[in-house]
Amino acid sequence: MMDVPAKKRVRLSTEVRRQQILDAALTEFTALGFNAASISKIAARAGMSKANLYVHFANKDEIFETLLKDVLQPALGAWQLPPAGASVEHALDAYIDHQYEQMTPQMVSIMKLLISESHRVPELIRRWQDETVLPAHREQQARIDQYVADGALQKTPLTDNFSFIMAPVLYAVICKLIFTPEVAETERQKTRATHRQLIRLLLKAP
Repeated sequence: MMDVPAKKRVRLSTEVRRQQILDAALTEFTALGFNAASISKIAARAGMSKANLYVHFANKDEIFETLLKDVLQPALGAWQLPPAGASVEHALDAYIDHQYEQMTPQMVSIMKLLISESHRVPELIRRWQDETVLPAHREQQARIDQYVADGALQKTPLTDNFSFIMAPVLYAVICKLIFTPEVAETERQKTRATHRQLIRLLLKAP
């Protein structure tokens, strides 16, 4: 009988290991809630020991905060005017399309966690708000204010409070949480089309 050679163990990169942990944690948080999910359960779902998990994350709080930043921070990306001579409308369409493309199942799960767990982990949510969300909003508003001051955009209610641009996206996310998949997708498509039309009306170049 021939000896079967042992399978060579594949050493995964730090980035892959961290992503495995984050994926496992999101599953556990979604199924059990933040408090009931344990490091042991997260490690087991990720296929590693607790000791190995602790190499990458110090605790559940850090895992949760990383999920918020990795999944939701791209949606906070600032909109910029296109280069001189390019179409502002096309740039706006691309920005709106980007926001709806960010609406992945992972993003929807994170939003569900934010709604269900915010009262259980208020300090985590507050720190994420103060360190990530509000600075991004201030940076974007300062940029829009400068565009208006420079005459590149007309002053409108939307330029006065640019964070409101995300309101239709949040509505589409809520539809994902409470409606059947078919109805939610219909609402997402309708909201996306209406969003694009409204932005063209409210955010104009002179």
